Amino acid sequence: MKIIKNLFIALIVLIIALAMIGLLLPRVSNVTRATVVQAPAEVIFAQVNDLKKNEAWSPWKDPTMKLTYGPITEGKGAVSSWVSKNMGSGTMTIEESVPNSAINIGLDFGAMGQSKALWTFAPEGAGVKVTETMRNDAGMNPLRRWMNLGSEKWIGPYFERGLASLKQVSEARAGELLAEKAAADKAAADAAALAAATAAADSAKAAASKPHKGKKGH
Repeated sequence: MKIIKNLFIALIVLIIALAMIGLLLPRVSNVTRATVVQAPAEVIFAQVNDLKKNEAWSPWKDPTMKLTYGPITEGKGAVSSWVSKNMGSGTMTIEESVPNSAINIGLDFGAMGQSKALWTFAPEGAGVKVTETMRNDAGMNPLRRWMNLGSEKWIGPYFERGLASLKQVSEARAGELLAEKAAADKAAADAAALAAATAAADSAKAAASKPHKGKKGH
């Protein structure tokens, strides 16, 4: 019994020590990743700003996940919620949306706490630099402060996969839009050429149908 009692006391001391150390750890953690996408800012922005479009590139999806959406799915006020055996449950809300520039997102993980996500879109060369950041504030919770230590290692790879997928989807969409524009321009040019040819033919026909007056002698 004495051994069990000593082990119990040691466990309590360890928990208290870990809690005290936890309160000395950084309260806030930031995880940031970026990539350059060769597509117009409005194309990339739309993939993030429309929560339903997130399904095409989000790295957080898994086969068990069930997604639901609020009445607004795009821009400020848009909401989506998820339930997953692997990823738990939570809610994502777009709190601020600046067209083609920045998106602020609030993340609520229920008992696991809350976080903030920020997306920015800035010109870089011929493309757009897309930056994703997640900010976790553990407050006075020592357990969450310990968890913050692993944020970079755990969240970073997800960000990298998500940005790579977002880049692929956005560049493909930009290519589709260019092809659609080229087809529309060609159709317009063909229509203009046909209209011009028809007008010329009509003019020539009208000219040919007019009677020719002979010259009077002197």
